[in-house]
Amino acid sequence: MDRVGVEHATSIGLSCRRSVQSLIALSQQFVELHARVTDVSPSAWKDPGFVQVWGPRGAVYVVPAQDVSVFTVGRFPRNPVLGAAVRAAAEKARRAFRARQAQPHHVRSNRAVGLNFRDLRIASMTGEVRIEWDGATTSWRIVEPPAGAPELARLELARRFLRSVGPSTPQEFAWWSGGWAGSFGASTRGELSDAQQTFRSLDKELAEVELEGRKRWVLRPDRSRLEHAVPLETVRLLPAGDPYLASADRALLVPQPRFRSELWPKSVWPGALLMNGELVGTWRRQVGRVTARAWRRLEPEVKEAVEEEVHRMPIESATKEVRWSTGDVPL
Repeated sequence: MDRVGVEHATSIGLSCRRSVQSLIALSQQFVELHARVTDVSPSAWKDPGFVQVWGPRGAVYVVPAQDVSVFTVGRFPRNPVLGAAVRAAAEKARRAFRARQAQPHHVRSNRAVGLNFRDLRIASMTGEVRIEWDGATTSWRIVEPPAGAPELARLELARRFLRSVGPSTPQEFAWWSGGWAGSFGASTRGELSDAQQTFRSLDKELAEVELEGRKRWVLRPDRSRLEHAVPLETVRLLPAGDPYLASADRALLVPQPRFRSELWPKSVWPGALLMNGELVGTWRRQVGRVTARAWRRLEPEVKEAVEEEVHRMPIESATKEVRWSTGDVPL
């Protein structure tokens, strides 16, 4: 079963100094969709059926409008103290939005109205914050909160997570769904407690399995699919920050420490080459030129498949080409 989901988008960079890199990051959303569905255009994210929200780990998510509650309210904490903090941040955002509406011709920064992106990320857990990111700047507005109970949204978010990247654990779900206010470190105690409660609530829907010597869980209908899964013969170029790569257990994805340090360096991350369900190298792009580096010798037909995939990428470039790096160092 494919561990990749289609609902997610990439993390963002917002500084003006990095606006060019941000525009590239926006195009990576198209590449993520292209790796999963056919006929993706560079303007696919503008479809009126999609909206942008801050979701798990403080990242920008492009989600179907009917799924907003899952990716926002589904993260609303059960802890009453943390819940009060979310409501306070939402009220702060509402006041700032009203202040802007009262003076529509007077441009005021978030700071000028006593607000910052941390407040907005926290407030987004109410489902009231909508954002529009164009690759360089982020605008936001307040809308009516989605209908439905938070508990239903929490359970559905966990189902989506397990369907997308399972088998998994409450600890990994806490890491993925958390990122309190955009923190990218370890999950907090409150996030882990929430994740454990969610898994307990889904107990009758889950099946325990063993993977790499560890207990993990999948949705019951997915267990038989995993047991009878047939390897896919396909090549995909996953961009940096792709949901498939957003895992707390990086050793499971890339067993070799040397290659893990190449795929997740301390500097700017490259994308990953995915061949028949296995990560086999990295790639970087400058406009239409892709530089790829394989971690082992690839057959000529695999290289041809990579080049075909590059030519199908939904990016605006007059030319597209692939260069293979033969150096023994990260790209």
